Amino acid sequence: MGISLKRLEKKKLDLGINKLSNAGIDVEWWLAMCDADAAAMHRLVAAWPVRLPSFVHDAKTTCGILGFPNNCKKEAPKAGNGEIVVWYDSWTLGELVATGKVVNYLSKKRESWKAPPGYYHARIPVPDSNRMTPEQHADLLARLYASLKELPTPVGATVLAVHLGVTGENLLEGYFCACAQVLPRGIRAALDVEGGRVRVGFWNGHRSDGVFLGAARKS
Repeated sequence: MGISLKRLEKKKLDLGINKLSNAGIDVEWWLAMCDADAAAMHRLVAAWPVRLPSFVHDAKTTCGILGFPNNCKKEAPKAGNGEIVVWYDSWTLGELVATGKVVNYLSKKRESWKAPPGYYHARIPVPDSNRMTPEQHADLLARLYASLKELPTPVGATVLAVHLGVTGENLLEGYFCACAQVLPRGIRAALDVEGGRVRVGFWNGHRSDGVFLGAARKS
């Protein structure tokens, strides 16, 4: 019993150190925290970098999940803080639907949507972008994420489907993600994940707690 308890404690300690490391907090910083008084603690907390999880799904992984041929000759770039990097080879929304990993609830003619090939750095969703109109989404990108553009629908569907296939993680956690494509009457394409598949639907542009912005840039 004592040995098992010690192993459990060590496992918890290792897990804690790994989580601190993933958050950008090294052991020296942690020890400084332990020795700090209240005022010093506040200064340390204020100075901590916020490091969101980042992932890179290279061409081999992406094409393996989707069942597409891999013709990529480029090395996968590194992901920035909070970014997910995925290879996209100009496949259409219709081709994604044909994999069985994406469902299209829009008209069939929308399945011709595609984007230029390349590695994309995506934020799905963009933090704190819900309760906004499309105009406010554009302003948010211009102010805080100048290198990012609104998310092309087929790129977003690729990112969500591949990340779900690799990690089992739904990046949207029950929310919707607004995309770049505009439908008649100003309605926007939107993505969500349900039942292990990416769903392509729409958003009417009204403020909502459940709709965030998606954004991406091509390497």
